[in-house]
Amino acid sequence: MAINLLAVTLTLCIHAGANLINDYFDHLNGSDENNRNRISPFTGGSRFIQNHLIKPIEIYQLGFALITLSVFIGLYICSQTTWLLIPLGFIGVTAAWTYSAPPLQLMSRGVLGELSIAIAWSLVVIGFAFMQTTNNAYQTIPIGLAYGLMASNILLINQIPDIEADRLAQKLTLAAKSSPHELRAWYTGISIAAYTLQIIGIYFYGIPIQTLITLSALPVFIFCANQISRAMVRKDGIKKLILNNLVAIHLHSLLLLIGLLWR
Repeated sequence: MAINLLAVTLTLCIHAGANLINDYFDHLNGSDENNRNRISPFTGGSRFIQNHLIKPIEIYQLGFALITLSVFIGLYICSQTTWLLIPLGFIGVTAAWTYSAPPLQLMSRGVLGELSIAIAWSLVVIGFAFMQTTNNAYQTIPIGLAYGLMASNILLINQIPDIEADRLAQKLTLAAKSSPHELRAWYTGISIAAYTLQIIGIYFYGIPIQTLITLSALPVFIFCANQISRAMVRKDGIKKLILNNLVAIHLHSLLLLIGLLWR
């Protein structure tokens, strides 16, 4: 139990660290400074730098410290469970850093940003599986990727209010590079890919069929997809879309958990 709580702490540390590093580099490129359409607290950064609450270098140092702390926590977890977690940890730290930091700055490379987020969050599921048992833990890869893809749709929708500022800063996120029609297609495609991977996990890797309870969230995803084009022209519409999308994805995650525990 204690080692699982430590793993949760690790996840929170690296997630917070990655967000702080993102705040720092969004300050440097000017996207947060010039963001007039942000919808707090969902988009436009934390505003700690822009509101002069914390110095930029302090944000960077704290983010670096949290990611470093997560590395040491991860090494301890490996020593208590399995060293097979090392490659997963390396990929996770790399994704946390390269999403925002040069030279890669995956956040500015269209769909590669969403892909890095999907991989990073899939590692949470896969990593916890390896902590419990190394036997057949690979079977969680499809369901982990499905979870990660759903998480990446949070990023995709939350990018919409920031499109203008991101384009000015040459931060070419997937939303900034897409028309409303293309954005809807990406959102729909990512959702379909997640459900497809879940079904693959059920039929080929022993994931409980009860996880199909997540199909109950499908109408909400369809509703969100249909709202994208209309929401992009109205700020209040975008906020409702963000909230509905968060409800859909968290509902999907909760139903997935129920399905996995349902015996």
